[in-house]
Amino acid sequence: MVALFRPGPMDYIPAYIRRKHGQEAVTYAHPLLEPVLRKTYGVMVYQEDVMAVTQALAGFTLSQADVLCFAIRKKIREKLDAQKMKFVEGCLRNGVHADVIEQVWKDFEPFARYGFNRAHAAIYGVIAYHTAYLKANYTLEYMTAVLSSDMGNSERIAIAVAECRRMGIAVLPPDVNESEFGFAITPKGIRFGLGAVKNVGAGAVESIIEARRAGGRYRSLNDFCGRIDLQRCNKRVLESLIKCGALDAFGPRAVQLAHLDLALGTAQREQRDRESGQVGLFASLGLTDEIEAQPLPAGSEAPKRELLGWEKELLGIYLSEHPLQRMAERMGDVVTAYLAELKEAGEELVTVACVVTSARKHITKEKKLMMFAQVEDLTGTTEVTVFPRTYEATAALWNTDEILLVLARVEQRDEAPKLLCEHAVRFDDAGIAEIRRVADERRQSLAKRAKFMRPANGNGHDRGGSGAAGGAASPASAGSSPRPTYSPAPTSKGTPSLSSPAQRSALETTPAVSPAAPPSSQPSPSGSELVIRFREALDYERSIAIFQRIQQVLKSHAGPAVVILELPRAAGGVRRVPTSFRALPSRQLAEAVANEVGGDVVEVVLPL
Repeated sequence: MVALFRPGPMDYIPAYIRRKHGQEAVTYAHPLLEPVLRKTYGVMVYQEDVMAVTQALAGFTLSQADVLCFAIRKKIREKLDAQKMKFVEGCLRNGVHADVIEQVWKDFEPFARYGFNRAHAAIYGVIAYHTAYLKANYTLEYMTAVLSSDMGNSERIAIAVAECRRMGIAVLPPDVNESEFGFAITPKGIRFGLGAVKNVGAGAVESIIEARRAGGRYRSLNDFCGRIDLQRCNKRVLESLIKCGALDAFGPRAVQLAHLDLALGTAQREQRDRESGQVGLFASLGLTDEIEAQPLPAGSEAPKRELLGWEKELLGIYLSEHPLQRMAERMGDVVTAYLAELKEAGEELVTVACVVTSARKHITKEKKLMMFAQVEDLTGTTEVTVFPRTYEATAALWNTDEILLVLARVEQRDEAPKLLCEHAVRFDDAGIAEIRRVADERRQSLAKRAKFMRPANGNGHDRGGSGAAGGAASPASAGSSPRPTYSPAPTSKGTPSLSSPAQRSALETTPAVSPAAPPSSQPSPSGSELVIRFREALDYERSIAIFQRIQQVLKSHAGPAVVILELPRAAGGVRRVPTSFRALPSRQLAEAVANEVGGDVVEVVLPL
């Protein structure tokens, strides 16, 4: 299982599961592969499987197989081409059909994005078992250790705190009277470590803990400032401790900040006097302790939003309160990713729970309304793009402070991942049921579309479960000669509805492709391509229905040109799918296709 969840074999997980449970026959691209892949149900799972396949089909030695695997891992084009030539030659010598060779080589390619060897997978499995055991049986101790190990990484701390809340473990704010440098177990829960507070260094924490152990609990802000080493705890440290809540026992944070300069000045004078041997009037009368223990004057607290902002800035999370906190225990039933985990989610479909912090509307060039919303959860923030059709269905939800469940596809950006919304509901019982239903429908649709778009692989089965987004886009090569396109005005048939607005391509926000040259009505030479370019990313059923109608047109325009489908991916990019159809490219064919399905649904790209 550990090895399967790596880019190399990941696309084969559904087929592996079906074969393991006897729901699908185990097949092999070639009989020579049966002894090699029998234990893994005909699927290449480990790096050793790639080596064994090259030995079985091409007669490679172990050293030759290792060189090929190295070329695949490092993606060195010159070495990879040379190794492919040797692999093909070896396979042909052993009587392996060219189609099988090509299929198996395509199965090698995903391992360039990483695959485990057996030893690596085994030790990962052992570690996973150990950590799972500790988490299940020593939950408090385990999560405390996890939090302490993540100090210095606010995103990882936010994820761990959210997991604690999901399991009902209280994570308490830092407290100068209880906190240690790292996270610590207390009778009430896990106490936040002082070392995890921004701007508070190890020297300052040591001073606070040493003074507490020597003189007992701190009784007030004056007492705290008077006992710690102010050379190690400067004003910036004290401000950070006050703002994050570590001194909340001494009064409102706003009042403490207003009184800090006075308390700090008094403490500095007293420390200088002690160092010089001077004794003040109150000290000679034994009243120093009583004065230092006096509470701060009354005053109002800072606004709640400002308090939470200080916590987010200094702790990396909202700790004392968050709108989602009361929902934390229910998140495990429906949420599949925290916002801080989106970088690791690839371009997957995820369900997140979030609070809307702001939203701005945008009018597309088609005069339709869409929205960009800033959302946050217990771990971080991100932007959600809500395309027109999704926005039309969910417009009433995108209000500030609204708590939502959002089904979205992750869009990986250089600066930070963003979400492309496919559906949104309020976080309640009805919303949980609805978002589950819609998520299941979307995933089934993506699986069907993947089966439709992807050819069979070298293991003798379709790669299920990865969706169209799993395939590499194959646009026309840069610098190639432009080809004429035929894009007539929309016909009365109109555009078919999409499965969801978030599955639409960038058509809503980018200009349509203009013809590169006037369309030709003359037939093309043999061996050319006729490209039928879908303008939007449609679901599986609608794609099939449209192409079936196009097939009827192609039958009456038979010719030598290979028909290629260009299908947009919801996450960006284009997938080129060769078909078995041949047609005679002409203006008449392009017009017939446009009349049949609509020029705003597809465009016909005629060869030169």
